[in-house]
Amino acid sequence: MEKSVTKVYIVDDELKSNHPIIVKLGQSFDEVKLFKKASDAIDAIKESLGSKVILLLDLKLSGGESGYRTLVSLRSLSYQIPVIIWTGLDEKTSEFFSLINLKTYAIRDKVESTDKMVELVKRADADMNYSLSNALERWIMAQPGNHDDIFAVSTGGETISLNQMLDEIRKDTPKGKEFTQDLVNLTIELMNKEHHE
Repeated sequence: MEKSVTKVYIVDDELKSNHPIIVKLGQSFDEVKLFKKASDAIDAIKESLGSKVILLLDLKLSGGESGYRTLVSLRSLSYQIPVIIWTGLDEKTSEFFSLINLKTYAIRDKVESTDKMVELVKRADADMNYSLSNALERWIMAQPGNHDDIFAVSTGGETISLNQMLDEIRKDTPKGKEFTQDLVNLTIELMNKEHHE
């Protein structure tokens, strides 16, 4: 079986590098990295913004770090990265309910079996492959030329570069959602034209 090129980053200060989940994920993914410090994972994600990344995140971190604050920091960079919360659950905290608003892919208790967690990561990878916003991001990244040059002008005269468009999509802003929806509309329109010809 061919391994996925998606990077899997795990933030957990108690996990060992030979933990079964790391070993099993390594059988399906080219790169599986364990980060003891969330700030190191965020730095690695910043360097990998053009790549597909899935994050497994423990909320209960030591050293003054917070998994919740890590997720907030990540979402300021991109909403395109699936985040699986894998932690001892405390469903009564306000942070727990806020996780839903931060678009976590899934929330699982640490007692979840390794096999089920690996399957969940594989499902997140497959979902990423079929996401329109991720497809649009990949298309933008593949375009030649200077991505800071003006790419489009709206009917109102507003200009936008590919890098600005990419930033809007990654941050899941209303404008980024509009770009994604426009892509869907254009695709449907082209399919209808092809069908009627």
